[in-house]
Amino acid sequence: MTLTLPTTREILDLVGLLIDEKPVFTKGEGWDLTDPEPGACITFLQGRDNAVEGAIVTDLAATLYIGGKLILLPEASLMDQFKSGQADEPVVEALNEVINNLRTLYNNIDLNPHVAPTPTFPYQVPSPDDFVAWILNPSKRVDYVGQTNFGKGTLTLIAP
Repeated sequence: MTLTLPTTREILDLVGLLIDEKPVFTKGEGWDLTDPEPGACITFLQGRDNAVEGAIVTDLAATLYIGGKLILLPEASLMDQFKSGQADEPVVEALNEVINNLRTLYNNIDLNPHVAPTPTFPYQVPSPDDFVAWILNPSKRVDYVGQTNFGKGTLTLIAP
């Protein structure tokens, strides 16, 4: 069974609660997952026996916006990370904590498998024979796009 994705309202309400502001994101068109920008991240949602049931992908701007807001980093520090092309470990860990909270939304949907997030990794395009090659053509995908201080940020939810 394919993972059912939470509603837009649920996602944005929970992100807003965690970062203590109304998120800049709205449903929109995200980036091509076959051509990632530097600094993009992915967190897999694993079910029983570590089966990958879904994933959450962020570009660098969304990672810095969400993770940085959660841990209250100064804007100048986040801008330095943006200019370097990658988020520092504490920001990535903070993003992972937000995703850990988002998983509760998945787990509260009837008939969804119980999922837990992996650590957040740098996003790499999978090869066609990779067990997560479905990322390139997911059956379900929702992109949340918004203008951050680091440019257009995208939070993408996908399922095989």
